[in-house]
Amino acid sequence: MAARNIYKKKNRHTRTWKGPAVKALFTLLGSAFLLFVFFIFLVWAGFFGALPSVESLEHIRQNTASEVYSLDGKLMGRYFIENRLTIGNKNISPHVLHALVATEDSRFFEHHGIDYISLGRVLVRTILLGERSQGGGSTISEQLARNIYPRKGHSWGSLLVNKTKEAFIAARLEKVYDKEQILTLYLNTVPFGEDIYGIETASQRFFSKPAGALNPAEAATLVGMLAANTAYNPRLHPERNKKRRNVVLRRMEEHGFLSAEEMRKWQKSPLVLHYRRIDRNAGIAPYFRDMARLEAEKILKEKYGDTVNILTGGLKIYTTIHSVLQRSAEQAVRSHMKVLQKEFDRHWQGRTPWPDSSGLFMRAVRNSSRYKYWLEKGLTEKAILQKMRIPVTLTNDENRQTKTYTPLDSITQSLMTLHAGFMAEDPYSGFVLAWVGGIDHSRYQYNHVTAKRQAGSTFKPFVYAAALEEGLSPCKFFSNERRTFPEFDDWSPENAEGEYEGYYSLKGALAHSVNTVTAAVLAKTGVGRVVEMAERLGIRSEIPAVPSIALGTVSLSLRELINAYTPFVNGGEQKEPVTILKITGSHGEVLYEYQPEDPPIRVLDDDISWLMLYMLREVVDSGTARSLRSVYHLQEELAGKTGTTQNNADGWFIGITPGLVTGCWVGAESPQVHFRTTTLGQGAHMALPVFARFVKNMERDPQAGKYVRGSFPMLTAGDMKKLNCPDYSPVNPEENFFERLFGRRPLSDSLRLVKQKERQERQKIRRKKIRETMRRIFGKKKR
Repeated sequence: MAARNIYKKKNRHTRTWKGPAVKALFTLLGSAFLLFVFFIFLVWAGFFGALPSVESLEHIRQNTASEVYSLDGKLMGRYFIENRLTIGNKNISPHVLHALVATEDSRFFEHHGIDYISLGRVLVRTILLGERSQGGGSTISEQLARNIYPRKGHSWGSLLVNKTKEAFIAARLEKVYDKEQILTLYLNTVPFGEDIYGIETASQRFFSKPAGALNPAEAATLVGMLAANTAYNPRLHPERNKKRRNVVLRRMEEHGFLSAEEMRKWQKSPLVLHYRRIDRNAGIAPYFRDMARLEAEKILKEKYGDTVNILTGGLKIYTTIHSVLQRSAEQAVRSHMKVLQKEFDRHWQGRTPWPDSSGLFMRAVRNSSRYKYWLEKGLTEKAILQKMRIPVTLTNDENRQTKTYTPLDSITQSLMTLHAGFMAEDPYSGFVLAWVGGIDHSRYQYNHVTAKRQAGSTFKPFVYAAALEEGLSPCKFFSNERRTFPEFDDWSPENAEGEYEGYYSLKGALAHSVNTVTAAVLAKTGVGRVVEMAERLGIRSEIPAVPSIALGTVSLSLRELINAYTPFVNGGEQKEPVTILKITGSHGEVLYEYQPEDPPIRVLDDDISWLMLYMLREVVDSGTARSLRSVYHLQEELAGKTGTTQNNADGWFIGITPGLVTGCWVGAESPQVHFRTTTLGQGAHMALPVFARFVKNMERDPQAGKYVRGSFPMLTAGDMKKLNCPDYSPVNPEENFFERLFGRRPLSDSLRLVKQKERQERQKIRRKKIRETMRRIFGKKKR
């Protein structure tokens, strides 16, 4: 009885305590629920930012990269804000779709954008356990919403707002698109790291194939990366990625997308990548792509204003670059510059081309990003230089190699680096087939095909072309003596070798790049005629009307110089360089298409152009470019012109084949940095070998061989006769023995022509008399 009373008292006490507690709990839960509903309402009403409408979701526009293609159909690179290619569902391998659903959202085809089972798990983890990760609860539709409308803020509260907004957007996406379309949209927007977006770009990056050709293992490799782009990157972490890939394959088997036998087969397969990086620095012709982008933007702006965006519009740009010739050119530049740089470093070993007090080095230091950074921090120049002497270590992201150097050493190395530019143009169409703007686009973006430097002796052909047009013969001889020209303020040019003996024919002076004769030819032809000839042939830079232009003191770009040589090869027609053939929109519509000029513009008589071509052939066969025959043993029909500027600051070579006009420039960033001797610093040593290697590379390729094989046009008998004279003579061949012996003054040109005709008439009469005498003696010849 006493026990029962005690129990009743305890029970009454418990009921007294539990009643208010339960009531408080339900009140709390009810308040939390109402608060949650109110929060959901606020998100839906746009209190935390407006939700996209159904109408706007119907017109989702993703930033899609524009692609650049070569003449032979190769993908060269892309222009983009986000490196993404948009493709349709039919262009995606079904293995990718299966791997994605099995791994990211196994109930994808059962829900309508929100998976409430997974959502409950995420709410518990986020609210009760305080985890800030999404906990794997987002559906593919919600992830798509996040890809299209990136999250703002990363606090606990913002995470809850973002996930709620994504749920609303996902539900609306499911109303607008069917399941296949959502999968396609997702796979076109999802990031894969390395600044690439979308399955197509990822497939081309890691496997060099379209997304539609991926096998189950490759699909699982890429889908496995979605959990953590960098951690599961197959290039950086192959073993980790392989484990993740096999997890994806197992899930594909669990959901019936693979049989157990297929799963085991693909799990045992090795991870084989065909990695191909196409970004701003990699791919085909990055320097050309920089230029082509500007030209394409100019074309589109003139026609469409600002309505077409090359970075986001998914355009296709078809160019004139030939991938085989481009590869040959890049290999030629790379291999020669590697050798030349070592030679240059040995040449200056232990020294620098600038004195200690030179402003060149300090200007480079003050222009460096490190110097500017410390200057903004308020440090004095002395303190900054002290910091820039401290070694730093950097790791290369590509090969993981480390390098230690001081920032000052880095600036010295940069100043001592030799650069190069190379371009090849089809003289008959004007198509630019190869373009190498520098030695390394990732380090040096300055484009040396369009940069202007002193042209040196590569300008001389314009002087000789003007002379031929004025009526001078290729076999007209000029004295090699050093002269002073009073009409040009006592200008007195020197020869590079310091030799002034003998006489050179016009063609011989061009072949051997004789300054004294070139100056005399310019004086006879006139500065104005030479300027007019250069501009007519295609030089667009301003040319000062001074006599020193004969020796190449004018600054020109490699691009315009090459283009101005094309009339010598194609019979006198001026062809503007062509780089872009066609531009199409994202739906294949033609936005621009190149139309050749009809009729072509003739700037030179064909007989003058052929004479110039054969005079330029002399440069290769017996002149300053003869090493193409003697050293590199090239047997093709070739022409060209070497060029060297003052103090060997610039080395040039314009090389011509039956199907190409090419050009190469080599030099340092500053003209103050150069070889000390002409033997090493001349164009025949610095630039000509690039052309030689380029031709050798082309010889080995069946596609490119047609541009170097073949023959130049045959000269007429009359033109051949005009060239039938020696390059050099120790005496003036235009004076006869008695004139030289007795010192008689040479006849004027007009009188010499009269005398020559008289001699020819006398020879005809003499030959006629001899024939008549022979017939009388031997009788008429029987037929």
